[in-house]
Amino acid sequence: MKLKKYDDETLKHIHDVELMILKDFIKFCEENDLTYFMYAGSLLGAIRHKGFIPWDDDLDVVMLRDEFEKFKRLYSSNEKYELLSIESEENYPYLFVKLTLKNTRFEEEWASQLEFDIGFNIDVFVLDDLAEGKYKRYYQIMRSFLYNRFMITSKIRLNDISFVSKVVSHSMYHILNFFKANPAKLNKKCLNFLRKYSDANAKNVFDISANANEYPLIYDKSDFKEVEKVKFEDIYVNVPKNYDNILTELYGDYMELPPEEKRYNHPIDYIDFGEY
Repeated sequence: MKLKKYDDETLKHIHDVELMILKDFIKFCEENDLTYFMYAGSLLGAIRHKGFIPWDDDLDVVMLRDEFEKFKRLYSSNEKYELLSIESEENYPYLFVKLTLKNTRFEEEWASQLEFDIGFNIDVFVLDDLAEGKYKRYYQIMRSFLYNRFMITSKIRLNDISFVSKVVSHSMYHILNFFKANPAKLNKKCLNFLRKYSDANAKNVFDISANANEYPLIYDKSDFKEVEKVKFEDIYVNVPKNYDNILTELYGDYMELPPEEKRYNHPIDYIDFGEY
């Protein structure tokens, strides 16, 4: 995989812009009584570094499904931000959404295949209730996982991957387009399927979009029941009170720094800070 290395000034600029977006996102959540949590590398950064992972270049938050749907209903694109989702762009290929800063660009190589620009943003991921029972759970995970993969592959041909994976990605792209599959239809089918398993008493939740070894990440729902505030740069943010369980599931010994050669960023191909 192609890695991205920034000079210190550019990375500091990226962090400043993304922190501004996060602050505005948090303000909206607080005004509308919405619960979010820092997630993935951003959760790790909050706990281990009290801010950004020094070499990281993005921000992730997560919501339980009910909060996520409420956020999408309440948030309206405005002069400063656009909420990129399947509702705003029919060909948007993800189940999560991006709160995007208008008139900026922050894009990986594959973004040139889309019909719209992607600006500086934070990713808002969603956790869905997981069914009880071994076979029902397996069916739910695999079917929704395939919907997610088909959504992405119907619009994006991945190039910066191994030869075999590239052949599979490009082949699936052409097959899906031959049958006129599009992300909007796949998204609707996936959400209708997931809502069948919504259960306030569910013991587990899972994130279709994120995966470990090509398998969706599963968490105890109770780990997302209580909020704790921790410092992140010059603000305080929400983290799950049981963040240790989540970070251990994601990273193992998460307080240990990776070796220098693994401290890298996303392969960003195009950056435009606009007026920011």
